[in-house]
Amino acid sequence: KSKDQIFHQTFPLGTNNIGEFLAIVHGLALLQKQNLPHLPIYTDSATAMAWVRNKKVKTNLVNDARTATLHELITRGENWLKTNTYSNPILKWDTESWGEIPADFGRK
Repeated sequence: KSKDQIFHQTFPLGTNNIGEFLAIVHGLALLQKQNLPHLPIYTDSATAMAWVRNKKVKTNLVNDARTATLHELITRGENWLKTNTYSNPILKWDTESWGEIPADFGRK
């Protein structure tokens, strides 16, 4: 309700889908800690939703010194999904009806 930012990080290289994946996983972990198992998470990325559902990111992003931290976070996110359960619904943001998702900071 407050629209407070709870996850924001920039990387030298990366993709929107990777950012969406990480945000979903961080959101799920936060909601688990706060005992809010029914609060939904919205995303406009069907790709990120699939990655969360499959507990695996499929990306062609090069893995080198510039992306090492990002790949480490992806691995941590995948591991969190494999070792935790959640019941929060992950819902597709209806951009056509609701406009751009606030998480995109007006950059689309």
